[in-house]
Amino acid sequence: MSNRYLARLRLSRVRCNENIARLESMLDFQRSRREAIEAAIHDLEPELWIPPPTRRPNPVFKRGEIRRLALEVMREAGEPLAISALAVRVLASKGIELPSPAIRKMAKSRLRAALLALSKRGVVRTVGVGDERKKELGGQ
Repeated sequence: MSNRYLARLRLSRVRCNENIARLESMLDFQRSRREAIEAAIHDLEPELWIPPPTRRPNPVFKRGEIRRLALEVMREAGEPLAISALAVRVLASKGIELPSPAIRKMAKSRLRAALLALSKRGVVRTVGVGDERKKELGGQ
């Protein structure tokens, strides 16, 4: 492989990363704009039903499955677990032994949201502070 070809590929990769960053910021702007529009609609007509935005289905977990699996893993562990360790164990229980970084990140994000809802109900609680923060079942 020639150095010129490699240099072009590297430059193309840099351009792709720049485009992705630009489009992500545009997407964030459009989401905030949509929220402002929905708030204005709600101010003018509070009774008007606005359909929720469509969401892509989760490629790994079915609806409510991540919460159920997380509680099972936490019961089996019997000790507080960090979100990252919990995500890896939940994915392993689902049959994904070596998840890609993207799948691991998605699982951690979904777990955080699920555990936040469970902590508001008192089912799960946080132990520790900062980097040592872990989650455990609330009844322990």
